[in-house]
Amino acid sequence: MTGLTAADELKKLQKKMNRLMDDLGLTNLESKYLEEMEHMQKRMGDLMEVAEKGEDVSRKMRPLADVQETDGEIIVTMDLPGIDKQNVDITISDEELSVVAERKTETETAEERYHKRERTYKKFERTVSLPTGVKMDEAKARLADGVLQITIPKEVVTSRKRISID
Repeated sequence: MTGLTAADELKKLQKKMNRLMDDLGLTNLESKYLEEMEHMQKRMGDLMEVAEKGEDVSRKMRPLADVQETDGEIIVTMDLPGIDKQNVDITISDEELSVVAERKTETETAEERYHKRERTYKKFERTVSLPTGVKMDEAKARLADGVLQITIPKEVVTSRKRISID
Protein backbone atom coordinates (compact mmCIF):
# COMPACT_ATOMS: atom_id res chain seq x y z
CA MET A 1 0.00 0.00 0.00
CA THR A 2 1.33 3.39 -0.92
CA GLY A 3 0.49 6.89 0.20
CA LEU A 4 0.36 8.41 3.63
CA THR A 5 0.67 6.23 6.68
CA ALA A 6 -1.75 6.30 9.59
CA ALA A 7 0.87 8.19 11.63
CA ASP A 8 1.13 10.90 8.96
CA GLU A 9 -2.65 11.26 8.80
CA LEU A 10 -2.91 11.50 12.60
CA LYS A 11 -0.16 14.16 12.70
CA LYS A 12 -2.05 16.23 10.12
CA LEU A 13 -5.28 15.86 12.10
CA GLN A 14 -3.59 16.83 15.37
CA LYS A 15 -2.10 19.98 13.76
CA LYS A 16 -5.55 20.94 12.43
CA MET A 17 -7.09 20.42 15.88
CA ASN A 18 -4.41 22.61 17.49
CA ARG A 19 -5.02 25.35 14.90
CA LEU A 20 -8.78 25.10 15.49
CA MET A 21 -8.29 25.46 19.24
CA ASP A 22 -6.17 28.58 18.67
CA ASP A 23 -8.65 30.05 16.15
CA LEU A 24 -11.57 29.53 18.54
CA GLY A 25 -9.66 30.87 21.51
CA LEU A 26 -9.95 27.56 23.33
CA THR A 27 -6.38 27.72 24.61
CA ASN A 28 -7.57 30.43 26.99
CA LEU A 29 -7.66 29.19 30.58
CA GLU A 30 -11.18 30.60 31.10
CA SER A 31 -12.66 28.51 28.28
CA LYS A 32 -15.40 26.14 29.43
CA TYR A 33 -14.32 23.64 26.74
CA LEU A 34 -10.64 23.59 27.71
CA GLU A 35 -10.86 20.33 29.68
CA GLU A 36 -12.62 18.50 26.82
CA MET A 37 -10.17 19.80 24.25
CA GLU A 38 -7.18 18.82 26.41
CA HIS A 39 -8.68 15.34 26.74
CA MET A 40 -9.03 15.11 22.94
CA GLN A 41 -5.43 16.28 22.49
CA LYS A 42 -4.20 13.66 24.96
CA ARG A 43 -6.15 10.96 23.13
CA MET A 44 -4.67 12.12 19.80
CA GLY A 45 -1.21 11.90 21.37
CA ASP A 46 -1.95 8.35 22.52
CA LEU A 47 -3.14 7.40 19.01
CA MET A 48 0.05 8.92 17.56
CA GLU A 49 2.18 6.71 19.81
CA VAL A 50 0.25 3.61 18.74
CA ALA A 51 0.52 4.53 15.04
CA GLU A 52 4.25 5.25 15.27
CA LYS A 53 4.87 1.87 16.93
CA GLY A 54 3.01 0.22 14.07
CA GLU A 55 0.32 -1.33 16.27
CA ASP A 56 -3.00 -2.12 14.66
CA VAL A 57 -5.78 -0.59 16.74
CA SER A 58 -8.83 -1.99 14.97
CA ARG A 59 -7.30 -5.11 13.39
CA LYS A 60 -9.11 -4.08 10.18
CA MET A 61 -7.34 -2.84 7.10
CA ARG A 62 -8.86 -0.91 4.24
CA PRO A 63 -7.11 -1.99 1.04
CA LEU A 64 -6.57 0.55 -1.72
CA ALA A 65 -8.82 0.07 -4.73
CA ASP A 66 -8.67 1.14 -8.37
CA VAL A 67 -12.03 1.53 -10.14
CA GLN A 68 -11.78 1.65 -13.92
CA GLU A 69 -14.70 2.17 -16.30
CA THR A 70 -14.48 1.05 -19.92
CA ASP A 71 -17.18 1.17 -22.58
CA GLY A 72 -18.60 -2.19 -21.52
CA GLU A 73 -17.52 -2.89 -17.94
CA ILE A 74 -16.36 -1.74 -14.53
CA ILE A 75 -13.04 -3.20 -13.35
CA VAL A 76 -12.19 -3.02 -9.64
CA THR A 77 -8.66 -3.97 -8.57
CA MET A 78 -7.42 -4.16 -4.97
CA ASP A 79 -4.48 -5.57 -3.08
CA LEU A 80 -5.18 -8.47 -0.71
CA PRO A 81 -1.73 -9.78 0.21
CA GLY A 82 -1.52 -13.24 1.77
CA ILE A 83 -5.25 -13.96 1.40
CA ASP A 84 -6.61 -17.25 0.08
CA LYS A 85 -9.66 -17.05 -2.20
CA GLN A 86 -11.80 -19.10 0.20
CA ASN A 87 -11.35 -16.30 2.79
CA VAL A 88 -12.75 -13.56 0.53
CA ASP A 89 -16.42 -12.56 0.52
CA ILE A 90 -17.59 -10.33 -2.34
CA THR A 91 -21.08 -8.84 -2.47
CA ILE A 92 -22.48 -6.56 -5.13
CA SER A 93 -25.59 -4.43 -5.51
CA ASP A 94 -26.71 -1.93 -8.13
CA GLU A 95 -24.79 0.84 -6.40
CA GLU A 96 -21.81 -0.69 -4.59
CA LEU A 97 -19.31 -3.49 -4.33
CA SER A 98 -18.19 -4.80 -0.94
CA VAL A 99 -15.14 -6.97 -0.25
CA VAL A 100 -14.43 -8.57 3.14
CA ALA A 101 -11.38 -10.79 3.55
CA GLU A 102 -9.50 -12.42 6.43
CA ARG A 103 -5.90 -13.50 6.78
CA LYS A 104 -4.86 -15.85 9.55
CA THR A 105 -1.24 -16.87 9.98
CA GLU A 106 0.65 -18.91 12.52
CA THR A 107 4.37 -19.07 13.19
CA GLU A 108 6.08 -21.35 15.62
CA THR A 109 9.55 -20.96 17.11
CA ALA A 110 11.12 -23.64 19.25
CA GLU A 111 14.36 -23.17 21.17
CA GLU A 112 16.00 -25.10 23.95
CA ARG A 113 13.81 -24.54 27.06
CA TYR A 114 11.60 -22.02 25.27
CA HIS A 115 8.57 -22.51 23.05
CA LYS A 116 6.75 -19.63 21.41
CA ARG A 117 3.71 -19.59 19.17
CA GLU A 118 2.43 -16.42 17.48
CA ARG A 119 -0.80 -15.93 15.61
CA THR A 120 -1.91 -12.91 13.64
CA TYR A 121 -5.32 -12.08 12.34
CA LYS A 122 -6.11 -9.33 9.84
CA LYS A 123 -9.46 -8.37 8.45
CA PHE A 124 -9.70 -6.42 5.21
CA GLU A 125 -12.88 -4.51 4.42
CA ARG A 126 -13.65 -2.20 1.52
CA THR A 127 -16.84 -0.89 -0.05
CA VAL A 128 -16.65 0.86 -3.41
CA SER A 129 -19.44 2.90 -5.01
CA LEU A 130 -20.09 1.82 -8.58
CA PRO A 131 -20.26 4.69 -11.10
CA THR A 132 -23.05 3.18 -13.20
CA GLY A 133 -25.60 0.36 -13.32
CA VAL A 134 -24.12 -3.12 -13.66
CA LYS A 135 -25.15 -6.67 -14.50
CA MET A 136 -24.60 -8.29 -11.11
CA ASP A 137 -25.21 -11.84 -12.36
CA GLU A 138 -22.34 -11.62 -14.86
CA ALA A 139 -19.65 -10.34 -12.47
CA LYS A 140 -16.38 -12.28 -12.34
CA ALA A 141 -13.55 -12.19 -9.80
CA ARG A 142 -9.96 -13.40 -9.96
CA LEU A 143 -7.35 -13.47 -7.17
CA ALA A 144 -3.73 -13.95 -8.23
CA ASP A 145 -0.48 -12.98 -6.48
CA GLY A 146 -2.34 -11.01 -3.81
CA VAL A 147 -4.28 -8.87 -6.29
CA LEU A 148 -8.07 -9.18 -6.54
CA GLN A 149 -9.63 -8.14 -9.85
CA ILE A 150 -13.40 -7.94 -10.22
CA THR A 151 -14.91 -7.39 -13.65
CA ILE A 152 -18.56 -6.34 -13.83
CA PRO A 153 -20.35 -5.78 -17.16
CA LYS A 154 -22.24 -2.50 -17.36
CA GLU A 155 -25.96 -2.35 -17.99
CA VAL A 156 -26.56 -1.68 -21.65
CA VAL A 157 -28.52 1.44 -22.44
CA THR A 158 -31.05 0.20 -24.97
CA SER A 159 -32.09 3.54 -26.35
CA ARG A 160 -30.97 7.12 -26.28
CA LYS A 161 -32.86 10.22 -27.15
CA ARG A 162 -31.21 13.43 -28.22
CA ILE A 163 -32.78 16.50 -26.67
CA SER A 164 -32.54 19.82 -28.44
CA ILE A 165 -32.31 23.11 -26.61
CA ASP A 166 -35.16 25.55 -27.21
